[in-house]
Amino acid sequence: MPIEKKLTGYPSIDKPWLKYYTEEAFNAETPKCSIYQNIYDGNADHFSDVALLFFGKKITYKQLFAEVDKTAKAFIANGVQCGENVVLCMPAVPETVYAILALNKIGANAVMLNPLFTEEQLIARISETDAKLMVVVNELYGRVEKVIPKTTIKTVVSCAAVNSLGVIVKLLKKAKTITDTTAWNDFLKQGEGANLIVPEYEPNRPAIMVYSSGTTGASKGIQLTNDSINNTIKEGVQIGFEWQRGDRWFSQIPVWFSTGICAQTLVPLKYGITIILEPIYDFEVFYQHIIKYKPNFMITACGLLDYLMTKQPTAEAYQGFKFLCAGGEYVTPSAEKKYNDWLKANDNHYGFFKGYGMCECGGTVTASSPKSNAVGSAGIPTPNVVVSAFDLETGKECKYGERGEIRVLTPSHMLGYYKNPVATAKYFHKDEKGQVWACTGDMGYVTEDGSVYVDGRISSSYKNAAGETIYLFDIERAVLDIEQVRQCKAVVSDVDGIKTHVAHIVLTKDADKKTTMNTIKGHCSSKLPINHIPTLVKIYDSALPVAPSGKLNVVQMESDTKDLIKL
Repeated sequence: MPIEKKLTGYPSIDKPWLKYYTEEAFNAETPKCSIYQNIYDGNADHFSDVALLFFGKKITYKQLFAEVDKTAKAFIANGVQCGENVVLCMPAVPETVYAILALNKIGANAVMLNPLFTEEQLIARISETDAKLMVVVNELYGRVEKVIPKTTIKTVVSCAAVNSLGVIVKLLKKAKTITDTTAWNDFLKQGEGANLIVPEYEPNRPAIMVYSSGTTGASKGIQLTNDSINNTIKEGVQIGFEWQRGDRWFSQIPVWFSTGICAQTLVPLKYGITIILEPIYDFEVFYQHIIKYKPNFMITACGLLDYLMTKQPTAEAYQGFKFLCAGGEYVTPSAEKKYNDWLKANDNHYGFFKGYGMCECGGTVTASSPKSNAVGSAGIPTPNVVVSAFDLETGKECKYGERGEIRVLTPSHMLGYYKNPVATAKYFHKDEKGQVWACTGDMGYVTEDGSVYVDGRISSSYKNAAGETIYLFDIERAVLDIEQVRQCKAVVSDVDGIKTHVAHIVLTKDADKKTTMNTIKGHCSSKLPINHIPTLVKIYDSALPVAPSGKLNVVQMESDTKDLIKL
């Protein structure tokens, strides 16, 4: 019988989450090669397996690698060299996957441009890369048409979203060639006869760049390398899920985020899991394709799950989910129970999972699994990741259950913020052991079983007139405890010349407004210090306002002080 290891009280020393992993998972080696080579090696004996599924069209690994080679030659014919940046303004279509792997094969860096950026952000981000070539899907060309002349871009390759579906579909969709650009198929023809030069592996070579949202300042380029992404690929299947070649992964997070490109594209590609590509972010389309294609894996937002439960509560497709995970948002215990009950009613014995991560750390830091899925937690660190909380004032590591800034040790961390050494130095902290921690800016804690709990952004706070620090996420959590509250965002506003916090909420359809307001007041009074209790509430009919970035529009809510309800 194994001897129980005595805990020191410090997560980074004890690593209590390792008890949930096999020794094989912890000791798995990361291949020293390009991402392309890693994925190729994983499928060299399975060329007939389906790699991509795009609106019903199946693309095998043999076809995938052939298209990658054609695309790589086209880039070379257009002067792209090892180490150069190429901008991709593309959603989840097959050509995006071809372009990323092709650039990686020839040693170039795929810059994943977020089309939701403002014109000013687009100009700044493109120009700083010194990129000469951009690939853009026709449907997003309008977002960059006026921007391109103000940047370093000289060549634009355009591609219809339906390009891979064949001539008949393109005619039906009336796909048009955009003037002053090179159409994708013509671009490929330019590469015919080009010499495909594949550089040798080089540690820490830039591979893919994604961007921070820019909602709290200038957006920053987050430079990921072959090594960091190959670590993410390795960790992705070590969490403890049942997976097999031929399973299906529903890809609906935009590929310009690291979770979209790494966790839901490159990870499944390595292991023979078919990717269902979704270029349009639309709940109704998602619903139709989930019912039709019956995916086994999906990382999503709770809003989609609510939509599915309302649209069609019972379906054979729901039974097949092996890993249905929500990330990037707090899931209340009552919501967790609701999703688990829904899956159980559909004969799904896997259940609902949560995860936590950030682009700077390759996307995934923690995930719950069948072996560890504590209610309210964001799961446990993946096998080779260390997570702990650190005191905000002293910088010392917190013990179990003590709240502080969440910091992460991970081999999947970014190389740095692109051309921003000041921000890079601020994000990383080297401790006395020489270990480099990613300072997430999130508040949270770790428990003795290794579960990580994330409360919210440390910056989501303010000092009141009495000098107390009030964390807005504490208010949000308390309000969201109420079952009749569907959404809540606490912001700081100037009301009658006084800086105070206001809870912006959306109620469920069956909620009685007056009763719910009394419930909120009573519950918050029992859970929060007196000066932290929300005294002002604003109610929205259907949803909280959303900014162009896709995140909640905090600026709008901060300035909106009309029709406030006093508790």
